[in-house]
Amino acid sequence: MSTNCQQPKTAFVYTDELSQYQLSPEHPLRPIRLHHMKELMTASGLLTRPNISSLQPRIATRQEIESSHDPEYVSIVEAISDGAIAPGMMEFGLGTSDNPVRPGMYDTTALCVGSTLTASELVTSGKVDVAFAPAGGVHHHAMPRSAAGFGVFNDAVIAMNAMVEAGLRVAYIDIDCHHGDGVQVGHYDSDQVLTISVHESGQWLFPGSGFVQEIGSGDGTGYSVNVPLAPYTQDDEWHRLFDVVIPPLVRAFKPDVLFTQLGIDTHFHDPITHLSLTTQGFNLAVKKLGEVANEIGKWVAVGGGGYDMSAVARAWTMALATMANIELPQSVPSSFTSLQNVTSFDDVPPQQTKSHYLREIQKHNDQTLDQVRTLIFPKFGL
Repeated sequence: MSTNCQQPKTAFVYTDELSQYQLSPEHPLRPIRLHHMKELMTASGLLTRPNISSLQPRIATRQEIESSHDPEYVSIVEAISDGAIAPGMMEFGLGTSDNPVRPGMYDTTALCVGSTLTASELVTSGKVDVAFAPAGGVHHHAMPRSAAGFGVFNDAVIAMNAMVEAGLRVAYIDIDCHHGDGVQVGHYDSDQVLTISVHESGQWLFPGSGFVQEIGSGDGTGYSVNVPLAPYTQDDEWHRLFDVVIPPLVRAFKPDVLFTQLGIDTHFHDPITHLSLTTQGFNLAVKKLGEVANEIGKWVAVGGGGYDMSAVARAWTMALATMANIELPQSVPSSFTSLQNVTSFDDVPPQQTKSHYLREIQKHNDQTLDQVRTLIFPKFGL
């Protein structure tokens, strides 16, 4: 992304096939959310803008998937996907309420991984400045030998493995409400990938990890950065920590590529989390990431968590517009009927937290910031 580039070449990597399956009737992750998002992008005129190209994803190969995952685990997923009975599947985190088994799960997950790979290939080849694959990112909990937290194959790790193999240094920024533990594990001993996760503290939320003391190992010591926040952290407080930690560390690391996971389960209406961001607070983070990406020149973005349908549709439409440097109107177009009662991109902010709770939130977050400054900043001369 050139500093003179007023309208970055932007790729939107998606097919509606990625929204047309169900994990289980009760599951909080409903892929149909992506269809609503696409409908809002279409109604807003984004997908006909000259600097935004809509591209179909490819399917990840088994070899690519096995760059991050144990072949035995991949075989189990494939067998279950084809209808086989696998008595030992629980050993691999499959068949749980979070990760139910279903026909076709290998194929849809390989397509999801392929969407992230397609986005990364478009960016690293220089064909586009930024690429957004919204179906990606949600698998950031998947481990080398097991499914976890709705994730089966860790698309972010797989894509970054390919980048590192090509000699690129990658800064991975995860703003999902949940700690990006699977990505952290995937690059925990590497100094070629800087992983930064800003999330609700594992003290209160799945996966129970992501504490500041998890700083990497071996060559990767200091390259794993965690910013665990107190529940009910709102926009201004969230951005206070973001501003202190993320831009300075990314600039000090000097990556070749910025890779961002843009989970919107930080939203104050999200049904399974406890942070309190608005869509405009989220989009401000995307704008700030875009400023850093403009300095780097290459930006890959994926989706992530997000379990309130309206928040997902609005936030990721806003994100695509921000990536392409396009101003959206405040009002949602009346032609958007995919969801009911969605009239504005920005939220009416939630009620301000009572002062005594706010002091406790700030106290927790101050401790986080002090620990990051002590454990991480010296590694980067900060």
